[in-house]
Amino acid sequence: MKIWNKLSLLMIATLLVHSVSGQDSLNITKLSQWKIESVLTYNEVWGIAQDGREYAVIGTLKGTYFIDVTDPSTPVMVDYVPGKDESCFCIHRDYHDYNGYLYMVTDEEPGSLQIVDLSSLPDSVSLVYDSDALFTRSHNIFIDSTSALMYSAGGSPNSGIGVYSLINPTNPVLLNDFATPAGIHDIYVRNDTVYAHGGQSGMFVYNFANVGSPQLIGTYSNYVNASVFNHSGWLNKQGNVYVFADETTNQDIKVIDVTDLTDIQPLDNVNTGGDSNAIAHNPIIKGDFAYVSYYLDGLWIYDISNPTNTTVAGYYDLYVGAGDTVTGGGAWGVYPFLPSGNILISDMNSGLFVFDATNAITGIESIKQEKLKMNIAPNPFTDQVKITFEEQVKVSTIKIIDIAGRIVSTSEKGYFGQSIEYAVDDLKAGQYFIHITTDKGNFVGNITKAVQSHE
Repeated sequence: MKIWNKLSLLMIATLLVHSVSGQDSLNITKLSQWKIESVLTYNEVWGIAQDGREYAVIGTLKGTYFIDVTDPSTPVMVDYVPGKDESCFCIHRDYHDYNGYLYMVTDEEPGSLQIVDLSSLPDSVSLVYDSDALFTRSHNIFIDSTSALMYSAGGSPNSGIGVYSLINPTNPVLLNDFATPAGIHDIYVRNDTVYAHGGQSGMFVYNFANVGSPQLIGTYSNYVNASVFNHSGWLNKQGNVYVFADETTNQDIKVIDVTDLTDIQPLDNVNTGGDSNAIAHNPIIKGDFAYVSYYLDGLWIYDISNPTNTTVAGYYDLYVGAGDTVTGGGAWGVYPFLPSGNILISDMNSGLFVFDATNAITGIESIKQEKLKMNIAPNPFTDQVKITFEEQVKVSTIKIIDIAGRIVSTSEKGYFGQSIEYAVDDLKAGQYFIHITTDKGNFVGNITKAVQSHE
């Protein structure tokens, strides 16, 4: 397991010293935040691109909001669709779009399948189907657009996998109500292969080429702590690497080789090393990067281009300094597929966030980034370093992290001034990263402990 402690070895190795935003973040910039003051709880997020405009979809206990994020700095609410019954305490909602329609479900009752016509955007949306005839609850839906099939995981009346034809997009037809060995929590589908996450029973992979008679291809349930809660995952474009999360505190993201589905093999594990109560909730892969929403730890982006050596490309901790996210909550869902490249995040307490992750993905610092404001000398050092700022700052935390991602030195003593002398004589020779939290932002740099004659 690699614990990154909120430093990216991929990115930091290319940096000297620079200032980042006031949040606990790396290579990700917040563009905007949207919420309704009277709404206290949010859940899933989805994205829509249509007619050159971009929209965010975010769920709440009572229903679903549609927000125009074409100008990411100024989100504008377009419409709201109430759930089947707004008295429902609907903690879980899920979304997937297909052929100009958005399909919406909830995992609480009274619930239903709702279908929204998106053709009137940017002015409004229209609810064209709202029925509990097929099911009242579903924890997760996934639409395979190549076959016009919608898969439903968990819920009622069947906790397994339901398959529905969308040949007529506004009139879904049940094809199979498939019972599985364990209740299915979440699914990912590509063509006729279904990756089904079964909570404490692990992951099952099925071939649905014959929808009426699915065949079990493989399982993955023998990994460390497999009995926690296998929650959700995503497949890379090449179809050989799968990333999944266990919805349990302080559990690793798992990276596995699915080249041979009859013999799934582990490749790597990774953990933020942040809040010990944090939970990796929903991972999504785009290109060579896995985007993961964490309860309490916010958005993390991992580079999986070398899946046996996962590295951190960037992160943004919503739980710290994201306005009104002070207690509980954290990131529920992530959506990275908008044409602009902007990232959507739903925070359970603070609503919708729009992020720019260009620096994380390209490895190039933004030209808008503030000029250098910190200097460290000597570097290489022997027993201490002098950290100098261009103006007075209040330092709350200093962390030294080795190249394996372990915190090897921490100080919460508190400093105020323009320069700090920080003793590091107990470190072994080698490269380290320093992370300094101040009232003027977070500062990150790389430092080198020199080899001494007696070593």
